[in-house]
Amino acid sequence: MEWGGRNVAHFFAQFFLFLEDKYVFNICNTVIYCCLILLIQFHVTGSLKKINPFFFFAINGMLWFLVPVWGQNFLWLTGSCNYLWMATIVLSFLVPYRKRNDNHSYKLNIPLSSLFFILGILAGWSAENVSAAVFFLLLAYFISKFVNKEKVCLFEILGCIGFLIGFVLLISAPGNYARLAVIEQIQANQHGFVFTMLMRFVNVTHVFVRNYGLFLLGISVWLGLDIIVYQKKKLNLFTWFYFLAGLASVYSMLLSPGFADRAHLIVTIFFCITALNIAMQLTIEIPGIIKRWLPLLSVMFFIGFSNSFLAAGRDVMGVYLRWKERTQYIVTQKAQGVVDIEVKAPIPAKNKHSALYGLYDMSGDATKWPNTSIAEYFGIHSIKGIDSNEPWKPAWKKK
Repeated sequence: MEWGGRNVAHFFAQFFLFLEDKYVFNICNTVIYCCLILLIQFHVTGSLKKINPFFFFAINGMLWFLVPVWGQNFLWLTGSCNYLWMATIVLSFLVPYRKRNDNHSYKLNIPLSSLFFILGILAGWSAENVSAAVFFLLLAYFISKFVNKEKVCLFEILGCIGFLIGFVLLISAPGNYARLAVIEQIQANQHGFVFTMLMRFVNVTHVFVRNYGLFLLGISVWLGLDIIVYQKKKLNLFTWFYFLAGLASVYSMLLSPGFADRAHLIVTIFFCITALNIAMQLTIEIPGIIKRWLPLLSVMFFIGFSNSFLAAGRDVMGVYLRWKERTQYIVTQKAQGVVDIEVKAPIPAKNKHSALYGLYDMSGDATKWPNTSIAEYFGIHSIKGIDSNEPWKPAWKKK
């Protein structure tokens, strides 16, 4: 009612927030992340009959280094439900379409087609740029079916109808009018619709380039041209669909007043699939020098990745311990009858793999959000953050 129509994502978020312990979410979230990796691998190779270790490590590595706010997308409870979980749903929804594209005799039986209708609703009702990407992918898919005069089976129709129902529910939510009001206000301040959209295009493109989108786009175009021009082969049709979905997930954000870095996850996923899918179709002869030194190169990569992983782990653990220490302090102060509390803020999160990285921590104004929500959560009158020259140290270090 207030800001958007992501009922599916926020159902999961509110369900896990309702539980007293976060361990349940941590376990479920890990399973969903593993499902996402397997689904990306399926969309790259078209099959999961043989799990390819190279693609498993390549996909994890690409997400680790290329997702701009990894912690927000994969560790933060609300962010995970909105982006990781929704990306997993839409990639699951696209599996039968990919299988049908590769094998025209593939189809689902009537009971599974009926269930696929429900999955279509969930996929359409996910997140704005995620659903927009799938919308254009399905549009291209059915246009190609029409042009090639191919038959359409039951699951394709039911899945598409379900998706459109979910998509309409997502974008027609009353809360989306709040976003429209923001855009109208921007238009009034910036001299009209055309100028506003031009600036939005520049800003969205800037976010795309800043978050390695141009890098993945360039690799995809370069490898694709090599296949088409020099190797005289045609790209798999679904490669074009993934490419289109990637662009749609970027420029559908023209209709949003902001493009948060966490919304870039689906962009990274579709362009990673595109690049790896094209690489699968390349005829490559690996030079002997690379084959001879492959073990050493693998060790060097592992050392580099381990260094990044350890740095991220240190930051994540630091934020966790400081947050826990702060919580204990608030509870103790409340038990002593103090209802206007001051705590040290912000908690430093310098690594993009931390869930707090890029998010709001407590401010020095007790009357503003998120301070008001934190005070309400703990059942106190007010809370505010105070700066301190003393460096943050978790409790175990102080001892």
